Amino acid sequence: MDFSIEKFSYRLTVLLDENNMTQTQLARKIGTSNVTICRYLTCERIPRLDVVTKIASVFNVSLDYLLGLSDDKTIKDLNGNSDFSFAVLVAKLYSLKDTSHLSKNQIELIKRLLLANKDFILSA
Repeated sequence: MDFSIEKFSYRLTVLLDENNMTQTQLARKIGTSNVTICRYLTCERIPRLDVVTKIASVFNVSLDYLLGLSDDKTIKDLNGNSDFSFAVLVAKLYSLKDTSHLSKNQIELIKRLLLANKDFILSA
């Protein structure tokens, strides 16, 4: 199953509805604007992984579920193969942008490699 912005948008819409939450309320909780949330819902913008992690945390669902990679909402045990732990690791890469000697392309390559090898990394 591949990532689909449409599936992410649909699931975010459903989660907002199920939790009786407005776009503005979600935006405040994750530190962004309601316009940005609206763009996610209309598939005009793809959220960064750190933002997806915050959204998943607000709704207490797994990243895989929110991204449309799984139908299981359950968050894995933090001591096991946790998509949350992995997300934290990848989110830390975003902080390398301004302080690293790596180029933006190198950082993006590292992110893709980490994502492609997620299961192996978490089992180590």
